[in-house]
Amino acid sequence: MVITPDIPILKYNIRNGIKCFKLVAEPVNQEILPGVFIKGWGYNGSIPGPTIQVYPGDYVNIRIINHLPEATSIHWHGLDVPNVMDGVPDVEPSPKIEPGYYFDYHFRITNPPGTHMYHSHVNVAKQDMLGLLGGFVILNPHEKNVNKDYLLLMQEWSLVG
Repeated sequence: MVITPDIPILKYNIRNGIKCFKLVAEPVNQEILPGVFIKGWGYNGSIPGPTIQVYPGDYVNIRIINHLPEATSIHWHGLDVPNVMDGVPDVEPSPKIEPGYYFDYHFRITNPPGTHMYHSHVNVAKQDMLGLLGGFVILNPHEKNVNKDYLLLMQEWSLVG
């Protein structure tokens, strides 16, 4: 189990053997200190977004719903996925997700256990800096000796006025 302090673990449902996740890209009012809030963009009401945990061999479907005022996508940083699922629409054939629409990314986890991340790959200088990123952890099903594994995402932000 991976612990992500102050960041939720993304829940999933299993349908026909597929782990189905849902991420909503949306404006977020994030508390960074008691009583101190910033406006940014995140996933599921959180900056950074919730941590996705899977195992090697899992087949996943991750629905991204765009509630932002501009198009977005998600790039699965460090994961081996088909080009059309890679989330870099200016370089390969995956789509931009327009406001009010969704896209289902689906792929099999072929990487070995390890820690990765997901982040926007549309208008990157803006969207990443506003908080559109999260952790993606491929767990080791055979590891029994780890007491705790912590994921810390370090990020600089550009705040919305």
